[in-house]
Amino acid sequence: MEKRKDKKKKPYMMPQDQLTQTTGWLGTIFLATVAALFILVGGVMLFVDGVKELYLIYMISALLIALGIGLIVKYFVTEAYRSVHDYGFSGGALIVILGGCALARAGQLTMQIAAFVGLLVLSVAVVMLQQAMQLHIMRKKVWTVVLAISLVTLLSSVLLLFDISAVTGKVEGFEYWVLLAAGVLTLLCMLISGIGVRIFLHQERDEMLRMHKEQQLAFAREEDQKRLESTMKKIEDESESEKTE
Repeated sequence: MEKRKDKKKKPYMMPQDQLTQTTGWLGTIFLATVAALFILVGGVMLFVDGVKELYLIYMISALLIALGIGLIVKYFVTEAYRSVHDYGFSGGALIVILGGCALARAGQLTMQIAAFVGLLVLSVAVVMLQQAMQLHIMRKKVWTVVLAISLVTLLSSVLLLFDISAVTGKVEGFEYWVLLAAGVLTLLCMLISGIGVRIFLHQERDEMLRMHKEQQLAFAREEDQKRLESTMKKIEDESESEKTE
């Protein structure tokens, strides 16, 4: 009979580690979804005729409500209530309420569409800034690229928030160009950051393995030294006993 191949068991993970890993994946998926929606909405508003800005408000309001519901569901599915510092439920409820209010006042919000888009772009710019700091701490040279992208995106959001018409007024549909570019740059920064983190973790794992091997070798040398000393002492004792006889 053929021997069954032993399957490698996955390393045990503490519940808190599993929660962190799950939350990280959900955050990445959500950020990628937001970036894709930015590209979709920006492209539609720029290149499709007859689309009203009111539809954009409806879409963003629905996104906020979906996000809030997702946070609430995640709070229970990942058993986040085990953590004293997790406020996913309250945060999700707040976002659902904000989305509902935006949906109810969609007509009024269309008058402030530039500021509304500015707030959305500002949120992803802050995420990019965190990714740049993360890569900087990991000593990855590419962090300067992500930092430059985040600062450009941040500046664009400020132009929209403060309605600096001297700049925004020169380009038709400026806010939608910014939204489209923010979506593309967010995906780019996610790709750069993901590669950088994977390389860092791989290098960190290799370093830990190297240190572990060095410790094992040092322990083995110490054991060999003890055995050698024990053998030498035994020989000396035997030679002394022979002399006495």
